[in-house]
Amino acid sequence: MGLIIKEKKHYLTRLPIWLVIIVLIGFSPTLIGLLGAWITKLKTGQPCHGGGCEWLTLSWLTIITLPIAGLLLLVFLIIILIDSLNLSKSK
Repeated sequence: MGLIIKEKKHYLTRLPIWLVIIVLIGFSPTLIGLLGAWITKLKTGQPCHGGGCEWLTLSWLTIITLPIAGLLLLVFLIIILIDSLNLSKSK
């Protein structure tokens, strides 16, 4: 029995959801920084840039989260490969 893929329909349901979650983990500091800069611009009316707004410096944390997301993606793909092989053997 597989860990993630237990039936054929899980390729359409679980696989894309987990891939999107892993990508969001990798780019979350950039997305949070852009959202915060946009909200700050709406509130103050002044444009937000890296020198005068702390929100855009948050995107530097992507240097840490992107490799972590890459490792998660690698582990996830290995688990999917093992589950697919087990599913094809059992059917």
